[in-house]
Amino acid sequence: MSNRFKGYKYLVLISSFLIMGVEFSLVNSVSSLFIDPVTKQLEISNSAFSFIFTTSALTTAIMSPIIGQLLSKVKLKTIMSIGVILTGVGFFCYSLATQIWMFYIIAVIIGIGTSCSATIPISTALTYWFEERKGIALGIAMAGIGTGSFIWMQIVSRMLTALSYNKTYAILGLIILVVCLPLTLFIMKLPPSTPIASQKKEKFSYKEIHWNRQLILFALGLFLVGISISGTKMHIQPYLTSLGHPLSFNANIGSTQAVFALLGNLIGGYIFDKLNLRNSILIFGTLSLISYVCLICGIFSPLLFIFSALFGLCLCLPAMLPSYGTSALFGKDHYAVNLGFINMIFTLGGAIGPMISGFVVDNFNYTIAWILYFTSTFLYLICLLAALKRKNPQQ
Repeated sequence: MSNRFKGYKYLVLISSFLIMGVEFSLVNSVSSLFIDPVTKQLEISNSAFSFIFTTSALTTAIMSPIIGQLLSKVKLKTIMSIGVILTGVGFFCYSLATQIWMFYIIAVIIGIGTSCSATIPISTALTYWFEERKGIALGIAMAGIGTGSFIWMQIVSRMLTALSYNKTYAILGLIILVVCLPLTLFIMKLPPSTPIASQKKEKFSYKEIHWNRQLILFALGLFLVGISISGTKMHIQPYLTSLGHPLSFNANIGSTQAVFALLGNLIGGYIFDKLNLRNSILIFGTLSLISYVCLICGIFSPLLFIFSALFGLCLCLPAMLPSYGTSALFGKDHYAVNLGFINMIFTLGGAIGPMISGFVVDNFNYTIAWILYFTSTFLYLICLLAALKRKNPQQ
C-alpha cells in the first residue's frame, strides 16, 4: 500500500467513527427514549412499540447476506450513500407517522438503510484498510457508538422535554443526512488492491458454508448475544421510568453507559488484538453477568450506575464478535459475504430481544426480564467458549 493510501485509511477510520456516532447511535442507542412519549401519545402498549425495533432488526438480518454479496459487486460509497439517505429520510418520516403500522413500514426502510451504511460496510472497509491492527481500528470506529450515545442521550432527552417527539424525530433525520451523506459520498471507499474494490467477481454461495459443530455453537452463541443485548438495551430507559426516576436521572444512566461503551470499544479492540478470541469473550461475558445482578437489584440507585458501567463495557462484544468470528471461522476469503452471514445470525437474535422484553414486561415485570437475560448471557458464554475450545485464533 502506497504512503498516500496509508494516510487515507485514517480518513476512512474517522468517517467510520462519525457515521457510527451519528447515524447508528441515533437509530440504535437513543431510540428507547421515544418509547414513553410515543406509547402515551398513540395509546399503544410497550410490546407494540417494541416491535418497531424487532421489525428494523429483522430487516437488517435479512439484508445482511444481501449486503455481503452486493459489496463484491457495487462500490462501497454507492451502497453506503443509499443507506444514509434511506436512514435519514426514514427517521424524518417517523415524525409524520400517526399509526403504529406506519412506524413498522418506516422501520423496514431504516433497517435497509443501516444495513447498507453501518456495521457490515464499515467492518469490511476497516478489515482491508487495517490488516495488522483490525481490532484497534474496529474499536475506535465502534467507539463512535458510545460517544454518540453519550452526547445524544443528553441532547435528545432535552429535545423531548422542550419539543414534541414528532419535531425531535424530524430534526434528527435531517442531522443524519447533513453529517453522514458527505462522508459516504466523498471519503468511504476500499483500498484499490482488494478484490472487492477492483470489482473482481467472487463466485461464492452460502450453500458452500460447512455447518460443523463449532459453527453451530458459535451461531447459537451469537444468536443469544443478540437477544440479550438488544432486549436489555432497548428497555433500560422505560425500566428506569417505571422505578419513578426523573428523565434527567435516566439520561445520566444512559450517558454513563455510553461513556463506558466508548471505553469498552477502545479497550476491547486492544484486548481482542492482544488476547485470543476465547479469553476476550470470557472476560466480557463475566462482566455482563455481574451487570445483570446489579440491574435486578435496581431499586438501589447506585447499583444502576454500576450496571450501566459494566454493561457499557460489554457492548464491545456485539461490535467485535461478528467481525472476529468471521475471521476465526472462515478466514479472509470472501470476507464481506461471510460477515453478512454471521451478522444475519446475530441480528436475528437482536430482532427477537425487544419483542421478548415487551411481552415479558406487559405480562409480568422487568425483574423477570432481567433474570431471563442473565440466563441467556450464561448460555451464550457456554456456547461461544465451547465453539472456540479447539481454536486459539489470534486475529
